[in-house]
Amino acid sequence: MFDLPIQSPKAPTCIDLFSGAGGLSLGFLLAGGMPLGAVDNDIDATATYRRLFPMAKEVHCGDIKEWHSSLRKGEIDVVIGGPPCQGFSLARGTRFVDDPRNHLYKEFVRIVSYFQPRFMVMENVQGITNLAGGQVLMQILEDFENIGYQLDYRIVNMAEYGVPQLRKRAIFVGSRSTDGFEWPNKLFRSNKKKPTLFEQSLPTYNSVNDALGDIDLPQGNYFSHRANSQMRGPRNRCAHNEPAFTLRVRGDEFALCEEPATAAFIPGPEPEAEIQYFSVQNPLQEFFRQKCPDWAKTKTRRTSAKNKKTLNGTRKLTIREQARLQSFPDWVEFNGSRSSQARQVGNAVPPLFGYHLFRAMFSCF
Repeated sequence: MFDLPIQSPKAPTCIDLFSGAGGLSLGFLLAGGMPLGAVDNDIDATATYRRLFPMAKEVHCGDIKEWHSSLRKGEIDVVIGGPPCQGFSLARGTRFVDDPRNHLYKEFVRIVSYFQPRFMVMENVQGITNLAGGQVLMQILEDFENIGYQLDYRIVNMAEYGVPQLRKRAIFVGSRSTDGFEWPNKLFRSNKKKPTLFEQSLPTYNSVNDALGDIDLPQGNYFSHRANSQMRGPRNRCAHNEPAFTLRVRGDEFALCEEPATAAFIPGPEPEAEIQYFSVQNPLQEFFRQKCPDWAKTKTRRTSAKNKKTLNGTRKLTIREQARLQSFPDWVEFNGSRSSQARQVGNAVPPLFGYHLFRAMFSCF
């Protein structure tokens, strides 16, 4: 176990709906907030959440419609979460709330209406903003306006906030007042296009090997996404200077490769050896080390960088490597089978982005 940040008794509080393992809650905690509760229907994810946030008063595993919170109005400052969006894709000129699968989204609206928090944060896929010619977006804005919340939204590229992954998501921030919140400034830029005047002083995106390079496992020159029915061939990124593709719930879609993948391939097996760490600083893990000084009490030992292994061929990523690409610190352990852990990682909102978002929000308190 690691030492949790010591929070002020007046720290902002949150409840996390459709929380998964708690990536967004972790960003909230590291920014100085206090997660008080969560709801999700995944047994393993809620077990991960309970271990990660022992201060949470209630963590409910089950149908959100059957959840009756013991938390009172006035206890929750921010409602956060990412309701599933399966029904949104059926919108074709009709009100998307008529789809029965959207009851989960409507539960999110209902719970925000009940707690009347100062802010709400909702995450979803970027395509939600243009479904049905924008009608889905207009319905979302209208639903929250009807319960007293003005929403602002952006398509956020997580790599611009230090996450070593080109992951774009729609982020909605709502409040009961129109002043105060300002989106956090971008902190990193792409090295693939000419920077704007503002971007010239920013470092380039963290790369795959920035995140993984201090792990004593065979490192790849390329990060590759294998071909599927929607792709004519695999995609490759240079692991040394580019971030990863958007991680999905199945980690075996991706591989570290010695050479660029040129055809459909099955990644080689992930390393079976215990993960060890080089005695070099990792920019992402150094951030978490400063936030939780006791994080380095790990079960694995550190080794000399001269023993670094060379990759031959291709290999899958370990769960720890997938978690790092989502900006989870090494002290987060995930419950369940390997596939369950990969799902928890792939579904998460990167904690590092959450940290920057909530730091900006807390300046309003």
